[in-house]
Amino acid sequence: MTQTPGNEPLDASRRAMPSAARAAGRGALLTIFLIVFIDLMGFGIVLPNVQLYGHDFGITNYFVLTLIGATYSLFQFLFAPILGRWSDHIGRRPVLIISQAGTLLGFLLLYAAHFFETSAVGAGITLIFVSRIIDGVSGGNISTASAYIADITPPEKRARGLGLIGAAFGLGFVFGPLLGGLTAYYIGLAYVPLVAAAFSLTALIGTFTCITESLDPAHKPTDLRRYSVLKLPRALYRPIIGPLILMFFVNGFAFAGMEQTLSLLIQKRVFPTSPAATMPMRAALNYIRFQDKAASKATGYLFFGLGLIIALIQGGMIHRLTKRFGEPLLVISGPIFIALGLVVIGVPWASPWTGFAIGSAILAVGSSIFNPSLQALISRHARPSEQGEVLGANQGMASLARATGPILAGLLFEYLSPESPYYISAVLCVLVSIGAWFMRQSLVPPEMKTEA
Repeated sequence: MTQTPGNEPLDASRRAMPSAARAAGRGALLTIFLIVFIDLMGFGIVLPNVQLYGHDFGITNYFVLTLIGATYSLFQFLFAPILGRWSDHIGRRPVLIISQAGTLLGFLLLYAAHFFETSAVGAGITLIFVSRIIDGVSGGNISTASAYIADITPPEKRARGLGLIGAAFGLGFVFGPLLGGLTAYYIGLAYVPLVAAAFSLTALIGTFTCITESLDPAHKPTDLRRYSVLKLPRALYRPIIGPLILMFFVNGFAFAGMEQTLSLLIQKRVFPTSPAATMPMRAALNYIRFQDKAASKATGYLFFGLGLIIALIQGGMIHRLTKRFGEPLLVISGPIFIALGLVVIGVPWASPWTGFAIGSAILAVGSSIFNPSLQALISRHARPSEQGEVLGANQGMASLARATGPILAGLLFEYLSPESPYYISAVLCVLVSIGAWFMRQSLVPPEMKTEA
């Protein structure tokens, strides 16, 4: 049967890998792993600190503080597809260099904002948001690195190669927040973006000196169906894939709200920033900064524990869990764990750390079994020729969730109660589980139905 270009399998246009990529072999994989790990370390360092950083600049409205993180995700959602198309035309290496240079510039601008902390015209606050916009616009590192792996690995070894990206992502997320929290506490919040910039600069130098171009001009994948923001509705209208992507969005929406408000909740419950009325202005400012630093360190510890659980389950247990229970059952049960974890975090315990520690652990278990299982189902329900488009649409919706989730969470945190974002997010996760339950028969992958 003759196949049309639009229906060719994903690997058809990449069968003849460029000689440079073939020669790179295992060394290139290791280099990409280290670059992604270092890059994610830089991102993770900022994660538990950026809202508290804004608080030091006098932003007291919690909704505005959550917008700092949402701004990054919004611009990443808009520009990640553009970087993906660029990498198909001008090559992976230039896009990796451009995106990492943008990330470096964003961190440096975030550090530069520190020098305008007391500016009456709000120059420091403006620089904070500009830095997040620039970092979001250039935030296509991971998808481009994944494309590089796909270029240099044969189909039978591609899953292992892409697994390295996932491992680097997980390790960066585990150790980055911990280092960021410790940096904020022992050196100062102002130096957190500078440490992140050092990691970003290392990744940029590694890309520039150690990475060769992987995309062969003779085999550019111009015939593949790629994801773009404008094509999102087409993926969402699909009978099974569309609801799965919506589940991923709703669950990511709930998780992102927690991610961007946890440091603020810790600060409010454990390290309040309300100095005594009789305290001199300078002493009051120092008190607020110390409380922010303490909250940053505590958040870093919590994110470290959360990320470690996710890394352990996704790195070693998820294969056995899916083999025993199947992806549909994990997709149903995962959001229940996440909802329970959110409620435990939200409840004002007599000892706040009880809720934070137990809730984060339960939430991590739910997230680590839900996300990879649902992504696997989406991939298995999609044809080979549309993997890039469908998986790209799923990641695009995840980015949109990370941009919009903090907005609702910030509004609820500021104008209803600090606990309300966690309770409402828990309800959303339960709805995801209910939807998956009603779809449980259709979620079974096509090849398994054929075998049955």
